[in-house]
Amino acid sequence: MKDNLPTIYTRDLVSEIAMDIGKEVVFHIEQMYPAMFEAVSKNAKLSVRNCIHNEIMAAIKVNDAGEIEARLVQRKKFRRHLKGYKNVKNMDELVEHIRKSPI
Repeated sequence: MKDNLPTIYTRDLVSEIAMDIGKEVVFHIEQMYPAMFEAVSKNAKLSVRNCIHNEIMAAIKVNDAGEIEARLVQRKKFRRHLKGYKNVKNMDELVEHIRKSPI
């Protein structure tokens, strides 16, 4: 799928911007909530940075207003869906939760 960017923005430039935003968010979390990264895996910073980068890169592939709205609705629905997993206590519950899921 072709990225629908104005000609002044190349995919590589947007990737650099996305990576910088990811790094800035990680830096913000480190400064504002220092205990957070101490409490999680050493890979958490990399995971946060890459997640932000990947979401920005995925978003630039959508240029049509209807597609943008649909993507935003789908992302919101997906986040709500994933919140249901935090209350699952064991693998059997997880499998049942996924089986009942509309997504």
